[in-house]
Amino acid sequence: MQLKILGIIFFNLFAIHLFASEINCSEGFSLGIDKKSCMKFLTTDEARKKGLMFQEKLEPNHELHFLWSDSKYRCMWMKNTIIAIDILFIDDDKNFILEQGQPYSKKKICHEAKVVIEANKGELLRKYNLIYE
Repeated sequence: MQLKILGIIFFNLFAIHLFASEINCSEGFSLGIDKKSCMKFLTTDEARKKGLMFQEKLEPNHELHFLWSDSKYRCMWMKNTIIAIDILFIDDDKNFILEQGQPYSKKKICHEAKVVIEANKGELLRKYNLIYE
C-alpha cells in the first residue's frame, strides 16, 4: 500500500515537472502572479501613449497593463500598431469589456477604464473566459 502511494506521489511530481512550462519574459516584462504570463506596467503618459506602436511582435503570453489612478473614459487606437490584439478595459467596479484591435485601424476604441490590458489576439479572451464586445 505504501509503495502504491509513493508511486502515485512520484508520478504526480514527475507529471508536474514535465508539463510545467516556465515562461521567459522579454526585457521590460515581469512574470505575473499566475506565473503563466509576463506583464509590463505603463504608468506614465509617455509610456501609455507609445504602448505597442511600431512594434512588430508581442511574444506569446505577454501583456501590457495601462494603469491610471482613476476611472475615466479611455480611448485606444491601432493606427500605428502592427499586431492584432485583444484590448481589455476594466473600470473601478471591475466591469470588463473586451475589444479586438485591428492592425492599422484609425477607429478609436473607447470605454470607461482605470486599467487597460493589451495582449495578442485571443489570449485575453481565453485567459478571462470573456466574449468580444
